[in-house]
Amino acid sequence: MNRASWWKGLLLLLIVFNLPACLPLAERASETATSGDLRVSRYVDGQGKTGITGQVVHKDSGAPLAEAYVNIYPDAVSNLLGPSQYISSPTDAEGRYNLEVPPGTYYVVARKRMSGQAAGPLAQGDYYSEHQRVITTVEEGTLALVDLQVVPMKAPMFFQKSVVDKRTETGIRGRLVDAAGKPVPGSFAVAYTDSDVRRLPDFASTLSDQQGNFTIFLPKGGVYYLAGRLHAWDMPRPGELYGRLGGEEPAPVEVVPGGFVENILIEMTPFSGEYKPGKSRRPY
Repeated sequence: MNRASWWKGLLLLLIVFNLPACLPLAERASETATSGDLRVSRYVDGQGKTGITGQVVHKDSGAPLAEAYVNIYPDAVSNLLGPSQYISSPTDAEGRYNLEVPPGTYYVVARKRMSGQAAGPLAQGDYYSEHQRVITTVEEGTLALVDLQVVPMKAPMFFQKSVVDKRTETGIRGRLVDAAGKPVPGSFAVAYTDSDVRRLPDFASTLSDQQGNFTIFLPKGGVYYLAGRLHAWDMPRPGELYGRLGGEEPAPVEVVPGGFVENILIEMTPFSGEYKPGKSRRPY
């Protein structure tokens, strides 16, 4: 091998072995969807910063959405509802946001309330990320690149009282558990004024705690029918924990005005029905 060929071979080896380091981080990107979650692994050089950046756009048109907020949750215990661990400033005219967070794995959600508020229940006409949960892992010195598509809310969410805004002297207290009797935290009990539980609930509980405890505050006494839900909107998806008090034949619960019915136990098991998109008002 002559000297020129030897140098060419060495140069080729150097290029091959250093190729990944030469590529921009954003080009080493991947997205994988598992169990209804979308894991995004796209990065750009943070230039000394660590966090998440991206663009919020309308799903149908691809147009940027200004004045939206991006919420960052460390886990899904809250069903990605209520206060988040981190929240961005409003997106700019191009729908872009930047948020510094420490390294870790996060759920990323975009919302825009037409009221202009950064928090609170969503209402008809507001914008929100669709139901698939977006997860990303933030690495030291990089910005995870997470673009989010939003759609307008055409009907009220499965229920709007994800956070009870009015405490009353009348209601129902109990626990949500799975088939093994273990508590189901971060979920909701919902109440209906009739036995038709395949519709938008009339009332919803506080978010269940780590022991599965919930409280439903009611405006008056009467007969109610109860169910347990994991997600706060849409009909249950296959495998999602769901349950009705009484099973297939909903059991009535009589509530006396000015008092609480205690120790209600709702067992939640994986939903085995067929998912039908667009059934926010009538779950199934």
